[in-house]
Amino acid sequence: MQTSENPQNSYDWEAAQHFQKIFTRQAVGSYIFLSFGMGAIALLLPILLVLAGGYGGHYSISYFYHVSELCRNILVGCLWATGAFLILFHGLSDLENWILRVAGIAGISMAMNPMAPDQCPVAKAVTPGLHAASAIVFFLCIAFVAVALAKKRLRFIVWTPKRRRFKLAYDVAGAAMVAMPTAVAAIHFLSRRGCESHWIFWVECCGIWAFSFFWFVKTYEYRLLLRIH
Repeated sequence: MQTSENPQNSYDWEAAQHFQKIFTRQAVGSYIFLSFGMGAIALLLPILLVLAGGYGGHYSISYFYHVSELCRNILVGCLWATGAFLILFHGLSDLENWILRVAGIAGISMAMNPMAPDQCPVAKAVTPGLHAASAIVFFLCIAFVAVALAKKRLRFIVWTPKRRRFKLAYDVAGAAMVAMPTAVAAIHFLSRRGCESHWIFWVECCGIWAFSFFWFVKTYEYRLLLRIH
């Protein structure tokens, strides 16, 4: 056993190396599970809301806030979990980290500033509130990470077909997350029929599931990068 007179050394060297290996293995596993969990939360959110609050008459994901206390708890809890995760998650560049933090703050803002219950008057237009603005910022930030930042690591994938599939997956996820708020605005403000059907609900589901898909792809990429089988 090696010892040191330095008071800053709390462990002998062999013990320190042992615990460093354990910590590294556990940290990598936590990183992967958190990334996968983020995708799972987004995947399940619309499903849980429908199971808790029903399908008929609820024209958007955000409207479930007003359906029941259980739906409100599910929606707010998932948004807070997503926001906290994005703020604490560390990407592979400082720019990615800052954009994810902005997205996380926007996610928490969506939870703390719910959509008003009267978003569908027929006679007059409704001015988007802080909830809608936060949602737009949230999806644009994640889309930018998917399209502009996540693909930078792909040049290290030497097998061309797999590299192309990753690029396509990130592009599709990013495009869907940009298209979602645009489509919702078009349905809500142009057609004026968004509240009479479930179009907004399903468009929002597509955007949320694109977010989920992004994190599943990211998890798979990290597993390749870290050689986790």
